[in-house]
Amino acid sequence: MPVPDPRRIGEILIEAGALRQGQLQAALAEQRRSGGKLGQILLERGSITPEDLARALAAQKGLPFLEAGSLQPEEEVLGLVDAATARAFGVLPLRIEGEDLLLAVADPDALPLLGDLGGLTGRRLRPLLAEAGALAEAVDRSYRRHEEAARERGAAEAEAGESAPIVRLLESILVRAVRDRAADIHFEPYQGEFRIRMRVDGVLYEVDPPPAHLAPAIVSRIKVLANLDISETRMPQDGRIEMQVDGRPVDLRVSTVPIQGGESVVLRILDRANLKLDLRELGLLPGELQLLERFIHLPHGIILVTGPTGSGKTTTLYSLLNTVNEPERKILTVEDPVEYDLEGIVQIPVNDAIGVTYARVLRTMLRQDPDIILVGEIRDPETARIAVEASLTGHLVLSTLHTNDAPSTVTRMVDLGVEPFLLAATLEGIVAQRLVRCVCRHCPEPYTPSERALERAGLPPDTSFTRGRGCEECHFTGYSGRTAIYEILPMDESIREQFLQDPSTLVLREAARGRGLVTLRERGLALAREGRTTLEEVLRETQGESA
Repeated sequence: MPVPDPRRIGEILIEAGALRQGQLQAALAEQRRSGGKLGQILLERGSITPEDLARALAAQKGLPFLEAGSLQPEEEVLGLVDAATARAFGVLPLRIEGEDLLLAVADPDALPLLGDLGGLTGRRLRPLLAEAGALAEAVDRSYRRHEEAARERGAAEAEAGESAPIVRLLESILVRAVRDRAADIHFEPYQGEFRIRMRVDGVLYEVDPPPAHLAPAIVSRIKVLANLDISETRMPQDGRIEMQVDGRPVDLRVSTVPIQGGESVVLRILDRANLKLDLRELGLLPGELQLLERFIHLPHGIILVTGPTGSGKTTTLYSLLNTVNEPERKILTVEDPVEYDLEGIVQIPVNDAIGVTYARVLRTMLRQDPDIILVGEIRDPETARIAVEASLTGHLVLSTLHTNDAPSTVTRMVDLGVEPFLLAATLEGIVAQRLVRCVCRHCPEPYTPSERALERAGLPPDTSFTRGRGCEECHFTGYSGRTAIYEILPMDESIREQFLQDPSTLVLREAARGRGLVTLRERGLALAREGRTTLEEVLRETQGESA
């Protein structure tokens, strides 16, 4: 390994025979007048070549010098530093030796900056000096070849993905998922393993996976169907697939994310056959149905549906809209994303990347003369404020919040900056909901839950319920399908007065219970007593509630 040379650059050039003493003295005189760098002055005067200067700088810094012909990087190391970063730093990764990444550099003054690059690559960097022009040409040539190779690999994987066995295999997986009423399919490649899981009735189940070596071909086939860039494997992508299953259209939302073993792909299945847009089919009790029908026929105000992701909020909202979707009403929605196309309703997708936010679209929607507005989610103070303003100006606004129950929704709106007196004037009703799995109707059997479960539910020991034994019809899970449980809080004068005085969740919950509110836990326990779900399922979906 060369050691640094303490001499000045002119002396090193003279010693190497690349510069004469007279040329050095003339350049030094010019340097005293201009204050420029000696090496650059010598280049401009034609006294030395760029390679002469690079060799002298390498000797001065104690770095190995690379000839232009030696700037031949190994293909796999180019993936450690992308082309834009290589050009910005003026470097070219060459190869890995032990723990070191050998890196060609052109400017010795940039060496202190390489610490940042070391952090990006996760390697210890060992610099070698190259002439700047030769290095720039090598960077362009190497990354152009690297990108062409990536495209060829993508094309090869796409060709593999188009092969008949891969096409049939993927189609069989998708059709099975749709027929099993799966909500999502997860394709997860790992080192030497390929896992496929489906989410059915809110729970993930692993299915028999194909051989691990087929993962790239299957992922590429999915990306082709979704019109995604098959050569791009370092960035997340989103797309959409439309297909026919059993003669009906099914929409698949595709999301890809790079992971250590390749790319993880998740397909969200939107099957209109599973979408129930009739309020009477949502599992509502007669009294609950009457309340929701009263809500949706109000001339103005705010109706909020709350619950965690996957609790059926969108289905409830769509069903409410479907009830009043008539030619004499103008209905607008803003959603992230639009899950199902609703005939006769104007639906606008959110796109934060280009500034199409909930708040901006909501302001625009008010100029579209709507009667009813659906806001996919109130997630920030500005959206909450505009929703309140819309309801005050004669619009009925429907939206969702992520809260645990109906009373805590009021507190959440206040936390978002809505004044309690404005909330009292606009909020008309709150619907909290959960989805619980139903006992398989093909294999029901009586059982007694554990003492711990009965204690949590506030029930006496030896209380009997019904569960599914497990059979082929339910894939031996004991459950088949889901139904909703609701907690509905209409706003009356006593509740309004209460949260004007104290909008805390605890106080509101007690006031609501005093007005006859049936909680999610109570509603679920009633369903379990009927044998339609299990006690454990109710406790799982209503965690945090007391009996």
